[in-house]
Amino acid sequence: MVLTFLIALIGVFLASVLRGFTGFGFGLAAVPLLSLALPPAQVVPFVVLLQVVVGAGGLRNAWYQCDWRAMRGLAPGLFVGIPLGLLILTAFKPNTVRLAIGLIIAASVVLLWKGARLPPRPSRVVTMAVGMLSGVISGLASMGGPPVVVYLLAVGHGAAAVRATSIVYFMLSGLTSAVAMGFRGLIDQEILLWSVAAVPAAYGGNWVGTWAFHKAKPHHHRMTALIVLSILAAVLIARALAAG
Repeated sequence: MVLTFLIALIGVFLASVLRGFTGFGFGLAAVPLLSLALPPAQVVPFVVLLQVVVGAGGLRNAWYQCDWRAMRGLAPGLFVGIPLGLLILTAFKPNTVRLAIGLIIAASVVLLWKGARLPPRPSRVVTMAVGMLSGVISGLASMGGPPVVVYLLAVGHGAAAVRATSIVYFMLSGLTSAVAMGFRGLIDQEILLWSVAAVPAAYGGNWVGTWAFHKAKPHHHRMTALIVLSILAAVLIARALAAG
């Protein structure tokens, strides 16, 4: 039990460092790390609760640098896309879903590495479509962040705006997921206790990541974000192909 708890705390801390630096990536890093210590059925609710807690802590500073025009366009698609993703999930095999998501992320990252850009103020249709795609992927695989991060990078926002908008977006996404999980009975007393115990590690890691962000140069943030997205795409594609 002690070893399990220590592994969980280390996973939360490392994932929080990434989130503090980039504004995203907590769930992407935490889910595989925490799966080493906890059953899969507990990992996602645990991660979602911590995402909300950590997001609340950084919301005040992110509030003023967030791209609220983008958020107003992304949010409706998120709310519509999540239930749509859950419906699609029942029609396809998990590995087919992983492969599709991995290929979408990989193609987006390649375009960004090549310097592809969206207009500084994309149309509402484009923004809502990104929100919808993000919501669908959230419903399919609980990892709807990549489309939003790709969108923010492609628009050409500075590192501070990308990070701040990501923090607000994931706070909204996490809160929505937490409410849905609560109604479905997926968040029990044990998960709540684990979450409370992990709060210091989450805030500690977030503080380290935030400190590193303010010390780093803007291009370091973009490079880190693209590397994280590339690794995610590679892992998803590899898992899908390995399972046949």
